Amino acid sequence: MHEEEHREAILVGSSKRRYMISSKYLNHPLLNALIDKSKQRPGEALLVKCEVVLFDHLLWMLDNGDPNLSSESLEELAELYAL
Repeated sequence: MHEEEHREAILVGSSKRRYMISSKYLNHPLLNALIDKSKQRPGEALLVKCEVVLFDHLLWMLDNGDPNLSSESLEELAELYAL
């Protein structure tokens, strides 16, 4: 049985779709680049400036260990995904 992972609420895109994200993903550099920390308030969900469909794709890439996510491409992906 796997140990339960910590999850945190984030709101994605202009529609503010709610996701419960694993702590292992919250520490990923690409996701950190998309989190709008300037609008974060204590006790509130994190805001991610990204279209929902692109965020779903990002989660898929992280789940599947996409080998194309090199450190060189992280900045480009963050710019592409950001609103």
